[in-house]
Amino acid sequence: MRRFLFSLMVLATVMLSFDPYAMVVSKTGTAKLQTFNLNSAPSAWNGNAEFQPTAPYYATFFYPWYPHWSSEGHAPPRNWFSNYLPDPKPDVFDPATELYNSNDDAIIYWQLRKMFEARLEVAISSWWGRDHKTDRTFRHILNDVMNRSDNPYPNLRWALYYEKESLGDPSVAELVNDLNYIRKNYANQPGYLKIDGKPAIFVYSDSKDNEGMARRWANARSQTGFYVVLRVYAGYRKAPNQPDSWHQYAPALRQEMQAPYSFLVSPGFWRDGGAVRLPRDLAAFRDAVSAMVVAPVTWKLVETWNEWGEGTAVEPGDQVIQTRNGSARIDPTGLPFKDQYIRVLQELLPPLHRNSLTSSTTDRNSG
Repeated sequence: MRRFLFSLMVLATVMLSFDPYAMVVSKTGTAKLQTFNLNSAPSAWNGNAEFQPTAPYYATFFYPWYPHWSSEGHAPPRNWFSNYLPDPKPDVFDPATELYNSNDDAIIYWQLRKMFEARLEVAISSWWGRDHKTDRTFRHILNDVMNRSDNPYPNLRWALYYEKESLGDPSVAELVNDLNYIRKNYANQPGYLKIDGKPAIFVYSDSKDNEGMARRWANARSQTGFYVVLRVYAGYRKAPNQPDSWHQYAPALRQEMQAPYSFLVSPGFWRDGGAVRLPRDLAAFRDAVSAMVVAPVTWKLVETWNEWGEGTAVEPGDQVIQTRNGSARIDPTGLPFKDQYIRVLQELLPPLHRNSLTSSTTDRNSG
């Protein structure tokens, strides 16, 4: 009887530890990733509330501001602010449902599954201030969805992308206020990215920013204890007020390295209403990702996950013929990229950490 009970315990342990996203092998010996339908109930991958990834970090920029489809005179779902349509339902062309709302749980689960498949370990979420829609959506994702037992990617870690520098030069007092708000509302969550125990914050900058920005952030950092990652500017290496790290945000470039800090890759850049600045080219993207993987940098950045207005998303989608008067439609001569960029990342990025801090370093640090 004791042996029978022990066998049941072993069987239960195996079943509970089953990874629904594990690699499975077909009868031909080909490995493939198990995936799920958007509407199916996801099963949680084994997570660890204390888990934090280690450098180098594979990260992507995430935009939680949808619905943002009606910008610049568009009237969704007939037409919308993008030359592409997100593709959460790959078997249909249905703008009415595929032009998603970032607060939709089904979409969030889909995005989590796709980020898992892409082997990305950090999502850097655009943030425009407290009570902005990016703040409200981030609160829902981090404080609610990420803590659910059926979260399909509980080991994903999140950081915020502080965007208010693009609107002006926030005072030190405003920065400290915002950082204290972030610490109180988000940094205490297990899903928030921490480096050496410090909550991480990325900071966007515009072409007018310089040492004055770095000085303000150095002051705010000293008062709040954040791990600050500023965007580079001309002469940043010689700045007397150095942050914890630097990054480049420039998705109109296929790739760029700012050693030893960051390496970016982009699938393309085509803003609605404008000319193509960086054409989509899967082979060129593959080459850029291969270079990123071996680059001697801390931050390995995919730009972006879902900035659809600028056409920089690796999130599954299809190219359309866009209009402001009639109805957009699939472009028969375009590039229906579906999961292709996800598959490149899945193939080339090193395996994700598994389950715990003690077993997390072997695979990831090989990249």
